[in-house]
Amino acid sequence: MIMIHGLIAVVISNKFPQILTQSYNQTLNISDTAILTCHVENLGYHHVTWLKYDPTTTTYLPLTVSEHVFISDTRYFVSSYSTSSDSSYWNLEISNLKLSDEGIYECKISNRRASASIQINLQVQIPMTIKPSRLYVEPGSSVELDCIIYNINTSSITWHFSSLNHTDKLNIYHYDIYEKFYNDKNTSKSQLIIRHAQPYHSGLWTCTYKRQRRSAKIFVQKGALQHHQQQRLISNNRSSSSIQCTMSLILFALLVGHHMTHRI
Repeated sequence: MIMIHGLIAVVISNKFPQILTQSYNQTLNISDTAILTCHVENLGYHHVTWLKYDPTTTTYLPLTVSEHVFISDTRYFVSSYSTSSDSSYWNLEISNLKLSDEGIYECKISNRRASASIQINLQVQIPMTIKPSRLYVEPGSSVELDCIIYNINTSSITWHFSSLNHTDKLNIYHYDIYEKFYNDKNTSKSQLIIRHAQPYHSGLWTCTYKRQRRSAKIFVQKGALQHHQQQRLISNNRSSSSIQCTMSLILFALLVGHHMTHRI
């Protein structure tokens, strides 16, 4: 459609905008900055709106329209830029992520006749580690596994076991297995202790907090530590031999180049 304003002709496309970005999931750590991307084609005079799903009302509540933010939280910001006359990016940025920021966000363009939208499922996780992640011990040894969660105080850490040698499940709260909890400022630690490790304790030990999990593999067998050290020695020797071979090839190439230079 062409509209005439004085001597200036303005061309307005009747084609409805498209969102080229596909719906996707994004997982970030607490305190990170989230950048939710929405790639738009042929936006024209339409506006990009960001919304967030509210499970209490089962509706999407508006956060921004164009570059205007309608919530008082200063951590939310909209950035936009164009890559061509009909292609632009409208990104919702959320700094210093909190657990409450987790949820489903929607990038939407609409008018009375049509609409286009995508959903982004933002998951906010808490930094979590397990130490050690692999352990070789002799039967009868004491084993300690530390599962640490940062930036939160909680005692809701659980342990699970998957055996390497047996199909039956081991009761991890057996008399020789117990756990301790520690809280220090914004750090929580669950320590799993096996007082007298036996071969049937060999397997994958996993600590979980909500949907997050970290695993450690334990090998309990006679001579396990010695066998592991031998394997590391063999691996180190192979790496050393590879490095020596590479250095020899480099030296040979330098000598050949030097000899050819003098011949010239």
